Amino acid sequence: MSGTTSDGTPEAKTGYLVSDLVGLALRQIGFEGLGTNPSEADLADGVMHLNMLLAKWQQQRFLVPNLVDLPLISTGASIYYLGPGGDFDTPQRPARLDGAYVRLTTSGGFQPSSLGEFAPVQFDPTEFDTGSDGLASGAAAGPLDFPLSVIHSYEEYASIGLKGLRTWPSAVYYNPAFPLGELRFFPIPQASMWELHILIKQPLQNNLKATDPINLPQEYWDLIMWTLAVRMAPSYGQEASPTVAAMAKSAFSAIRAANQQIPRVQMPAAVAPNGCAAVNPWWIYTGGF
Repeated sequence: MSGTTSDGTPEAKTGYLVSDLVGLALRQIGFEGLGTNPSEADLADGVMHLNMLLAKWQQQRFLVPNLVDLPLISTGASIYYLGPGGDFDTPQRPARLDGAYVRLTTSGGFQPSSLGEFAPVQFDPTEFDTGSDGLASGAAAGPLDFPLSVIHSYEEYASIGLKGLRTWPSAVYYNPAFPLGELRFFPIPQASMWELHILIKQPLQNNLKATDPINLPQEYWDLIMWTLAVRMAPSYGQEASPTVAAMAKSAFSAIRAANQQIPRVQMPAAVAPNGCAAVNPWWIYTGGF
C-alpha cells in the first residue's frame, strides 16, 4: 500500500505513508535503487527509527505543531494525575507543563469545556472536532480566567510553608513522574469551584506502522525524510553526505520558524517599577490580582 498516486503526488485524503518516506530516505543514502521498494526488514528498521524520532521530537516545543488545552473540574484533591488513565487522561505523560490557568465556575456565562477529537487522518476536515472551549455562552461578561504561575522545581514547591491551604489557586507544580505525572496546585482549589486548565504539547504519534499516514502538517514530510536519511545511514555502514545533512538542517530551520512562539516577558515584582510585577495587558478582568 502506498500513499502516492502514479505520478508521485500524495493521496488527497491520507498524504504520504510511513513506507513512502522510509523508501525515499533510503534512496538519499544510495541504499535503494530508483523505483525499487525497501525490503521488509529495511522497512521495519525505518519504522523503528521513525517512532524513536517522533518520541524524541515530543520533548522539543518547536517541533510540536500545537499545544492542547486540557480542562478538568476541580475535585478538592491535593494531587491530580496526568497521563494514560489519569485525572487528565492523555495518551502519553508529558515531560513538562507549557502553561496553566483556572476558570471560575461561578462566574457569569460559565459552561464546561470539552475536549475535541483528533482523528488519525488529518486531511478530511469532517474528522477534526475541536470540542468546546467553554466560551460560546451568550453572557456578555463570559467566564473569568486567572493565570497560574508554573513552579518548575520540587525544591521551590517544598519551600511553601502551608501546602494544605485551600483557597484561590495561584500556582501549580508538575512532577513528571512515570507512568503518571503529578500536578499539585497551590493553594489547593476547592471542589467544583474551578475548572482547571493545563497546556501541554500535542502528543505526536510514536506507534506508527509502515502503512500508516503521517499525522502531521505537510511540511513535516520533508523534515522526516531527510532526518531519517541521516539517522539510518550508520545502519548501512555509511555517513550521511554533506548535502543530506544540509537538507535536514534546512528542514529543521523551516519548522522552527513556523512553530516557534515566544511569550511576552513578565517582570518579577522585585525588579519591576514600584515593586509591582508587570501585568499582561490582555488580562483585563483581574485588576492585577
